[in-house]
This record gives sequence, structure tokens and C-alpha cells, in this order.
Amino acid sequence: MSDVIEAAALGVALGVVTGLPLGVVNVAVVATAATAGRAPATRIGLGGAVADGVHAAAAFTGLAAIVAHRPRLGAALSLGAGALLIIAALASRRRGQAPAATQPGVPARPFWFGLALTLPNPAALTAWLAVAAAVALPSLAAAVAAASGVVLGSAGYFAALAALAARARRPRARRPRGWLAPLALGAVGLMIMARGAWLLLG
Repeated sequence: MSDVIEAAALGVALGVVTGLPLGVVNVAVVATAATAGRAPATRIGLGGAVADGVHAAAAFTGLAAIVAHRPRLGAALSLGAGALLIIAALASRRRGQAPAATQPGVPARPFWFGLALTLPNPAALTAWLAVAAAVALPSLAAAVAAASGVVLGSAGYFAALAALAARARRPRARRPRGWLAPLALGAVGLMIMARGAWLLLG
């Protein structure tokens, strides 16, 4: 039991620390908080935190290592994930052309937007593989506890970031254009598909 508690505490710390480097979720959280307030920005961060937890769970349990040693499997996953992001970007853009229920520049589903920004990212999964190799958790229960801790730590970090950025919000500030969110999704999707194609043809 002590191993599980220690693993969970380690996961919380890792969730906070891995959130610190500037990335697409950080930018999305800050931009959304500054223009639309704390709530949608926090939901974007929560999506990113869940994605971090999925990556951590895959790395800590050894599933990610299986993908890493099978380039064609990794290529197929990258191509599929990239295609899904591009489809989501096109669907989001189409919704943006209709009368919107959300504020301009804010994704219709912030949680899923944050999840999609991080989950298909192979670089994030690779980083968690390196972390898993360094910490060497003793059991499956410890691995699950650590991954759960990662979600809590990462979500807490993004919630704090959203709260800080929301303080800079100006009610009359110019809103970002509605195509920014779909553009970000599409760009990430294209990069991930390019990596998949490179792995498949390399």
C-alpha cells in the first residue's frame, strides 16, 4: 500500500512538472482564459491532463514500449490519429460558420479540444516513456496510481494557469477569430500524419 501511495504522490508531482514546459495546451489555456474566462480554459486543461494520464498509464504499464518497438503500428496509429484531428478541425470549422452557441475563438467542446491537442502527440508519449524508464514502478497497481496522480497534478497545474491568465482578461478585448481553434487542430493533425507517413515509408 505504501508503494501505491508513494507512486500516486510521484504522479502528482510529475503531472505538475511535465505541464510546465510551453506547449500547445498551455497556449490554448492562456489564450482562452484571457479572452473567454476561466471555465472554458480549465476544461481545455482538464482534457490535456487526461491525455497526459493516458500517456503515463501506457508508459508505466509497458504498452507504449510495445508501440515504440513496432514502427508500423506506431505509423498506423499516427496516421489514424492525425486523420481524426483533421476531421475534427473541419467539423469545428463548419460549426463555426453556423450561428454559434459559444464565444468566438472558443472550441465548442473545450475538454475534447484539450484532449485532442495532446493525446495523438507521439512526442508526448515518447517523453513519458523516458520518465517510465527512470522511475521504474514496482507493480501494476503503482503504475495505475502514478498515472492517476499525473492526471490530478496536471489538471491542478492547468487550473491554476487558467485562473492566473483569466485575471488578465479584458471585457472589451478583441476576440480571436473563430477559425483559430480549427486551424490549430488541423495543423497538429497534419504534423502527426506526416510523422506516420515518415515511419511507414522509412
